[in-house]
Parts: sequence; C-alpha cells; structure tokens
Amino acid sequence: MRKAKDNANVPALYYRPLITTCPRCGAPLYRRCIMWRKYVITLQGRWRIFSLGYSCSRAKCTQANVIHRSLDAEQLTPKGSSFGFDLFAQVGWWRFWDHRTLDEIATLLQAKHLPVSRRQILNLIGDFLALLRAAQPAKIEAQRAYFQRHGMIISIDGMEPEQGNEMLFVVREAHLSLTLVGETLYSRRADLISRRLLEPVKALGFRIRGVISDADQNIRRAVTATLPGRPHQACQVHCLCAAGKPIFEADRALKTDLRRDIRAKLRPISRTLSQSAPDDSQRTVLVDYAEALRDVLRADGVSPFDLSGLQLYNELDRLEASLSRCQKKGGIHFWRHC
Repeated sequence: MRKAKDNANVPALYYRPLITTCPRCGAPLYRRCIMWRKYVITLQGRWRIFSLGYSCSRAKCTQANVIHRSLDAEQLTPKGSSFGFDLFAQVGWWRFWDHRTLDEIATLLQAKHLPVSRRQILNLIGDFLALLRAAQPAKIEAQRAYFQRHGMIISIDGMEPEQGNEMLFVVREAHLSLTLVGETLYSRRADLISRRLLEPVKALGFRIRGVISDADQNIRRAVTATLPGRPHQACQVHCLCAAGKPIFEADRALKTDLRRDIRAKLRPISRTLSQSAPDDSQRTVLVDYAEALRDVLRADGVSPFDLSGLQLYNELDRLEASLSRCQKKGGIHFWRHC
C-alpha cells in the first residue's frame, strides 16, 4: 500500500506577473484567480507552488478580461508534471553524459533528500529524451546562417543492438556534430531509409555538399535515389576497422592464449592465499595483486587501434616489474613460481 506524502511542512512559493500595471491603460492589476497550484520537486527541494493570475482593475479597459501570469512559474515545471525542469536536466545529464545507472542516480537524489522513486527516475529519463527531441529543431534553426553559407555534410549510421530487432539510425551534420534526424526503423530497406531519414534532411532546404556512411548497400542506394549527384564517401573509421581486422583478430588470439596461461597459474596461487593465515603481513599485498591481475585479464579492446592483447601484455610486464621490486624488498614466497 502506498503511503501518503507528508505535506505539513512543505514551504509555499507564490508567483506573480512581473508587471503591476495594465500595459493598455496603466491601471493597477489585481489578483483575479489562482492559475494552478501543485507540489513540485526541484533540485532545491519540494515546494508547493502557486501561480497567481492578475487582471486590470478598470472594468472598462479593453484588456480587463486578459489574465497576466508569471513567466517564472510557467518555466519552472512542464504542464501535468510534478518535477522541475532543473531536475529533468540533471537526471538526463547523469544518465547520458555521466553514464550513471538508475541505482547511482537514486543514491545521488537521496543524498539531496529528494523523494524520487526508481520508477519516477525512469519517467524523468523518458521525459528528458522527449524534451531533447522537441528542442532539436531550435538547435538546427540556430545554425541556419552557417548552413546557408557553407551547406551541409551529413553522416548516416545505423546501430542494431540485437540481431533481428529494430535499428536506430542517426543522421548528423559532420562539421558541427549536430543531430538532424534520429529514427528507429524496423528494416534496412533503401526506400524506408530514403523516406524516413533523407527526405526530412532534404526538406530543411539547405545545400547538401556530401554524404558519409559505411559501406551498406541500402544506404548507398537510398542516397543515390534521394540525393543524386552528391559525393558519397565511406566512413574512414569503418575503412580502418575493415583494414585492421586481421591484426585485431591476431591480437584477440594472443589475448586468449595469455588469459588461458595466466589463469591456469593463478588458480593454485589463489587457493594458497585463501589457506594462508589472516594475520600474514604479505597476504593483503598478494590479494591486491591477484585482484589487479583479474581486472587486467577482463580488459577488452575496440577495433581498430585499441588492441587488448598488447595492453594485456604491457600490464603483465608492469605487474611483473612491481612483483620483482617487492621480492627484492621483503620476498614474496607465494609468487615466485608464477
């Protein structure tokens, strides 16, 4: 059963319009009604917000029925929500820029004494993405002068998290790294890519100087059909990944061999450490080395330049040098056979 929130000690804030006189006749404004009232959670705490409406006090004024409201109150929270815009932005920043998990975000909000549940955090993230999408046309419009002068060089890429599921396609302006279109498509068909991705970019009315994408044939056909005559270049990162694939596969084989050999030697040492006396002065140091070695073995690389096998080899050299220094100082009997 849900517990009712305690609203006894929630402070109240009253918002009034900035003007105090009628802009038409100059007569003083009087409080006419309460536009809305609700409890709102912001980064500063939980508040009871009152947005007051004011009208001209002169009955014969042509704007006597016009209700003036507070701009600050309308910018505090979206309609129908009990959370402030500042909380939307902060949760979105934690999730997508700081890459925080839901539990980490909940811990941060608890540290600020904000009553926000895990389900509400999920809703805040969804609302943040909706606000981000709604603000995208304004970001594009802010660069209108640049696009009119220099045109656009667009990049198209698709991501498929799971085989057979929907794919996320993103169209960006390459020079400004500005997202132009983002759509989830159920197929890679050329006509679908053309209609959902390229036509909206073309409808912006700016000159498209060129296109960058991977070597996907459907994207190439869509660009040829929608933007005939535009230069179309393959993405250099995709080319480098394809060129470096043999090296990356050889490095992965090296990493597999190193992992197998090291783990075979690490198991008996770990058993010996678990049987050693808890008050052994060397046990704590060796356990730290074992954990560091396990972390090194779990490291993975990214094609084409982040070669995990070479990184693993270098980290093992560093651990060996550190262990050698420890042996010279006091002797580490457990590790001499590794």
